Amino acid sequence: METQHKEVEALLRELLSILEEDVAFVVEEDAEDGIYVNLEGSLFALPEERSALAALEHLVRGAVRRKTGKELDIIIDVNGAVKKRRAELIRFALSKAEEVRQEHKCVRLNVMPAHERRTIHVTLANFPGVKTYSTGEGDGRRVMIEPEDAQ
Repeated sequence: METQHKEVEALLRELLSILEEDVAFVVEEDAEDGIYVNLEGSLFALPEERSALAALEHLVRGAVRRKTGKELDIIIDVNGAVKKRRAELIRFALSKAEEVRQEHKCVRLNVMPAHERRTIHVTLANFPGVKTYSTGEGDGRRVMIEPEDAQ
Protein backbone atom coordinates (compact mmCIF):
# COMPACT_ATOMS: atom_id res chain seq x y z
CA MET A 1 0.00 0.00 0.00
CA GLU A 2 2.95 2.32 0.69
CA THR A 3 4.03 2.22 -2.97
CA GLN A 4 0.56 3.16 -4.18
CA HIS A 5 0.33 5.89 -1.53
CA LYS A 6 3.56 7.47 -2.83
CA GLU A 7 2.44 7.13 -6.45
CA VAL A 8 -0.83 8.93 -5.69
CA GLU A 9 1.05 11.77 -3.96
CA ALA A 10 3.49 12.13 -6.86
CA LEU A 11 0.75 12.08 -9.50
CA LEU A 12 -1.33 14.68 -7.68
CA ARG A 13 1.67 16.97 -7.19
CA GLU A 14 2.38 16.78 -10.92
CA LEU A 15 -1.25 17.33 -11.97
CA LEU A 16 -1.74 20.27 -9.61
CA SER A 17 1.48 21.91 -10.77
CA ILE A 18 0.30 21.62 -14.39
CA LEU A 19 -2.99 23.26 -13.38
CA GLU A 20 -0.99 25.96 -11.57
CA GLU A 21 -3.36 25.73 -8.62
CA ASP A 22 -2.32 26.42 -5.06
CA VAL A 23 -4.04 23.47 -3.43
CA ALA A 24 -2.78 21.52 -0.46
CA PHE A 25 -3.71 17.87 -0.09
CA VAL A 26 -3.55 15.08 2.42
CA VAL A 27 -3.31 11.43 1.35
CA GLU A 28 -4.31 8.78 3.86
CA GLU A 29 -5.40 5.17 3.87
CA ASP A 30 -9.16 4.79 3.72
CA ALA A 31 -10.99 2.58 6.19
CA GLU A 32 -12.49 0.70 3.25
CA ASP A 33 -9.13 -0.54 1.88
CA GLY A 34 -8.31 2.29 -0.46
CA ILE A 35 -6.75 5.71 -0.44
CA TYR A 36 -8.54 8.88 0.57
CA VAL A 37 -7.24 12.22 -0.73
CA ASN A 38 -8.53 15.51 0.61
CA LEU A 39 -7.78 18.56 -1.53
CA GLU A 40 -7.84 21.71 0.56
CA GLY A 41 -8.52 24.95 -1.23
CA SER A 42 -10.88 26.33 -3.85
CA LEU A 43 -9.94 24.24 -6.91
CA PHE A 44 -13.15 22.16 -7.02
CA ALA A 45 -15.22 23.86 -4.34
CA LEU A 46 -18.61 23.51 -5.96
CA PRO A 47 -20.73 20.34 -5.78
CA GLU A 48 -21.17 20.48 -9.58
CA GLU A 49 -17.48 19.66 -9.88
CA ARG A 50 -17.99 16.08 -8.63
CA SER A 51 -17.79 14.87 -12.24
CA ALA A 52 -14.37 16.51 -12.60
CA LEU A 53 -13.25 14.82 -9.38
CA ALA A 54 -14.56 11.47 -10.62
CA ALA A 55 -12.51 11.93 -13.80
CA LEU A 56 -9.44 12.80 -11.72
CA GLU A 57 -10.00 9.69 -9.57
CA HIS A 58 -10.24 7.60 -12.74
CA LEU A 59 -7.00 9.05 -14.16
CA VAL A 60 -5.06 8.60 -10.93
CA ARG A 61 -6.42 5.07 -10.43
CA GLY A 62 -5.37 4.12 -13.97
CA ALA A 63 -1.91 5.66 -13.60
CA VAL A 64 -1.31 3.88 -10.28
CA ARG A 65 -2.48 0.58 -11.80
CA ARG A 66 -0.06 1.01 -14.74
CA LYS A 67 2.88 1.86 -12.46
CA THR A 68 2.28 -0.69 -9.69
CA GLY A 69 0.20 -3.37 -11.40
CA LYS A 70 -2.37 -3.20 -8.59
CA GLU A 71 -5.99 -2.06 -8.52
CA LEU A 72 -6.66 0.62 -5.92
CA ASP A 73 -9.82 2.37 -4.80
CA ILE A 74 -9.14 6.12 -4.65
CA ILE A 75 -11.50 8.73 -3.26
CA ILE A 76 -10.67 12.34 -4.01
CA ASP A 77 -12.44 14.78 -1.76
CA VAL A 78 -12.49 18.57 -1.53
CA ASN A 79 -12.49 20.26 1.84
CA GLY A 80 -13.82 17.09 3.48
CA ALA A 81 -17.21 17.05 1.69
CA VAL A 82 -17.12 13.30 0.88
CA LYS A 83 -16.06 12.43 4.42
CA LYS A 84 -18.90 14.54 5.84
CA ARG A 85 -21.38 12.88 3.46
CA ARG A 86 -20.12 9.43 4.49
CA ALA A 87 -20.64 10.32 8.16
CA GLU A 88 -24.19 11.52 7.36
CA LEU A 89 -24.92 8.29 5.46
CA ILE A 90 -23.68 6.18 8.35
CA ARG A 91 -25.90 8.03 10.84
CA PHE A 92 -28.84 7.80 8.43
CA ALA A 93 -28.30 4.06 7.79
CA LEU A 94 -28.13 3.29 11.52
CA SER A 95 -31.29 5.29 12.15
CA LYS A 96 -33.20 3.54 9.35
CA ALA A 97 -31.95 0.11 10.47
CA GLU A 98 -33.20 0.78 13.98
CA GLU A 99 -36.56 1.84 12.51
CA VAL A 100 -36.72 -1.39 10.47
CA ARG A 101 -35.88 -3.49 13.51
CA GLN A 102 -38.36 -1.79 15.84
CA GLU A 103 -41.28 -1.47 13.42
CA HIS A 104 -40.54 -4.70 11.55
CA LYS A 105 -41.07 -3.05 8.16
CA CYS A 106 -39.03 -2.66 4.97
CA VAL A 107 -37.46 0.66 4.07
CA ARG A 108 -36.62 1.63 0.49
CA LEU A 109 -33.96 4.35 0.30
CA ASN A 110 -33.67 6.93 -2.45
CA VAL A 111 -31.57 6.29 -5.53
CA MET A 112 -27.89 6.84 -4.80
CA PRO A 113 -24.50 6.31 -6.45
CA ALA A 114 -22.63 3.03 -5.98
CA HIS A 115 -20.11 4.36 -3.44
CA GLU A 116 -22.95 5.65 -1.22
CA ARG A 117 -24.86 2.35 -1.49
CA ARG A 118 -21.68 0.54 -0.52
CA THR A 119 -21.35 2.74 2.57
CA ILE A 120 -24.89 1.77 3.60
CA HIS A 121 -24.23 -1.95 3.03
CA VAL A 122 -20.92 -1.92 4.91
CA THR A 123 -22.41 0.06 7.79
CA LEU A 124 -25.29 -2.36 8.25
CA ALA A 125 -23.46 -5.61 7.46
CA ASN A 126 -23.33 -6.61 11.13
CA PHE A 127 -26.37 -4.70 12.38
CA PRO A 128 -28.49 -7.28 14.20
CA GLY A 129 -31.95 -8.02 12.85
CA VAL A 130 -31.66 -6.37 9.43
CA LYS A 131 -30.38 -7.18 5.96
CA THR A 132 -29.64 -4.93 2.99
CA TYR A 133 -29.54 -5.36 -0.75
CA SER A 134 -29.60 -3.13 -3.81
CA THR A 135 -32.41 -3.11 -6.33
CA GLY A 136 -32.99 -1.37 -9.65
CA GLU A 137 -30.78 -0.89 -12.66
CA GLY A 138 -28.13 1.56 -13.79
CA ASP A 139 -28.48 5.01 -12.26
CA GLY A 140 -31.77 3.94 -10.65
CA ARG A 141 -30.24 1.59 -8.06
CA ARG A 142 -31.25 1.98 -4.43
CA VAL A 143 -30.75 0.19 -1.13
CA MET A 144 -33.48 -1.81 0.57
CA ILE A 145 -33.29 -2.42 4.31
CA GLU A 146 -35.45 -5.26 5.57
CA PRO A 147 -35.95 -7.24 8.76
CA GLU A 148 -33.61 -10.21 8.70
CA ASP A 149 -36.50 -12.66 8.75
CA ALA A 150 -38.35 -10.99 5.82
CA GLN A 151 -38.98 -13.19 2.81
